[in-house]
Amino acid sequence: MAISALIDTNIILNAKNVNESYSTYSLQVLDAVEDGLIQGIISIISIAELCTGYYSQGDMKGKEELLAHLISNKGFVIVDLDLEIADAAAKIRADTGLRLPDSIIIAAGLAEGAQYFVTHDKELKKANRYLEVISPKELFSKISHNRQKR
Repeated sequence: MAISALIDTNIILNAKNVNESYSTYSLQVLDAVEDGLIQGIISIISIAELCTGYYSQGDMKGKEELLAHLISNKGFVIVDLDLEIADAAAKIRADTGLRLPDSIIIAAGLAEGAQYFVTHDKELKKANRYLEVISPKELFSKISHNRQKR
């Protein structure tokens, strides 16, 4: 069974921007989703954040390609916002002091059964009581460890 990981917006952004210092690890996460090693959970909030960048740059073709890729790849699960997730996000925000968009992203991952939250944002470690917050590098250590156990 594949590891189930909530993927933060910054992972996709870093993978897209090869000049970013975390680009290699972020690309590896997305490749692992494509290869079926990870079930990649993405909140609709992350989709909105990603699309904002494309709109700001006037890159409609890039936006459409991203959305088509995420929708067509069976390794990605896109989680919509509903009343249950909104309520869970409110509790997460109240408990952790995280920004509401981050709280919604975390609540979406919990609703879909994510084991990990993969991000480069150290501030999000505040959510560790809900979901294990790890970097892409830490995620690959866990994948390697799981393979060795078999």
